Amino acid sequence: MNKTTRRQLLTGAAAATAGLAAGLDVNPIAFGALAQDNPITRENANAGSTDWQLTRVRTDARGGVRAAAIEGYCSKQSVAAGQSIDIHVSTKPAQEFTIEIFRTGYYGGRGARLMKTIGPLQGKTQPTRRVR
Repeated sequence: MNKTTRRQLLTGAAAATAGLAAGLDVNPIAFGALAQDNPITRENANAGSTDWQLTRVRTDARGGVRAAAIEGYCSKQSVAAGQSIDIHVSTKPAQEFTIEIFRTGYYGGRGARLMKTIGPLQGKTQPTRRVR
């Protein structure tokens, strides 16, 4: 694998900038080869989805806050590949639900891609905890 140092990358970027400023035709092929070797760039080249965005959030007519039809949270904000995460869900009334797991990233400007769908699972109403 051809490793490019930070100095080489910065030198190339400076030369390209100087070439553009001078009106020269700069060939971006060398920079394209660097991007293809980057695992983040390869991951973000996958097809994305905007389905991760909440677009139909119901509110409680009495208080204007989110309705408690389904609420949940995860035990961790993020996990590495192979790690586990606990997902806590409450449905009111008890009903089936499906979990969609998305990985966030650029993905062509869509913001995430669907990694896994779990369910349907049987939900139940969890007691409301008092916050002190």
